[in-house]
Amino acid sequence: MSGKNTTTEIMLTDEEIVDLYWNREEKAIHETDKKYGRYLYRIAYNIVHDKLDCEECLNDTYLGTWERIPPTRPNQFQVFISKIMRNIAINRFKSNHASKRIPSEFTVSLDELDACIPNSLSLQDELTMQEIGRILNDYLEGLSRREQLLFVCRYYYSDRVSDIARMLETNDRAIYRALSSIREGLKEKLEKEGYQI
Repeated sequence: MSGKNTTTEIMLTDEEIVDLYWNREEKAIHETDKKYGRYLYRIAYNIVHDKLDCEECLNDTYLGTWERIPPTRPNQFQVFISKIMRNIAINRFKSNHASKRIPSEFTVSLDELDACIPNSLSLQDELTMQEIGRILNDYLEGLSRREQLLFVCRYYYSDRVSDIARMLETNDRAIYRALSSIREGLKEKLEKEGYQI
């Protein structure tokens, strides 16, 4: 980019960015993009695997954030916007692939969890899903920080195993083994709570 400023650009804190949204200042979107644009794009790309769709998801995320702040004042802004992005990207993925089964990192990571989540559940049963969520949270709290990171990277952000291995400075096989162990532990926890796989 020509004329690029060589000085380090100062990033606003999350609280300052939320204040911009709260005060309805359009600069909030620019500051969000500057600080979290790449991060949000990566979440979208891991799910939809299409650059144009990622850009649209990014714009929809900024709009969704603008519409939610106020009245909501998030305590953890990064988590707040990543949840908005993830939901938008999943909806885009479902819309794009409603009639066909095209594997993406998102579908691959969900397929890995199929052996853990009881298949007798009705996905429409909100109470059952809330209970599964509680069990999952309890299980994750009992894991080490590294195992929690592995689980979130793989099954929430749909990161590739190779990317997780690179981030943790290990090899793919070690990550596959760790994820397999985590899934097996989750399956045992669910079975102890009465959910047969």
